[in-house]
Amino acid sequence: QHFIGIVLLPIIGNACEHAAAVRFAVRDKLGLSIGIAVGSSTQISLFAVPFSVLAGWAMNRPMDLDYGALNTSVMTVSVVVVLSMVVDGQSNWLQGYLLMCAYVVIAICYWHLPDELPELG
Repeated sequence: QHFIGIVLLPIIGNACEHAAAVRFAVRDKLGLSIGIAVGSSTQISLFAVPFSVLAGWAMNRPMDLDYGALNTSVMTVSVVVVLSMVVDGQSNWLQGYLLMCAYVVIAICYWHLPDELPELG
């Protein structure tokens, strides 16, 4: 369940944006391609996450921003990897390979994560 929600659902749900980003990258418009990819993530983090917290509060469900160690580590590594790519405004095959390897490592982590996590408190 974690693998489907963290890895497969974003790929399928954003297929049109991914296709547009790849199309612009092939046409040598890397700035637009990165803008599409990073902009989508920014929209989710600035709108969907706070909205789900407010919706959980309205429905009396516990939806807080306590993500846990694995999710926080994945987010931190993702931000560092993307920042290393966009900071200079240029890209090469090694940076693309780094992005793909980071995604594969994250997918493997969530593939082996058990469906039922033990309660700590």
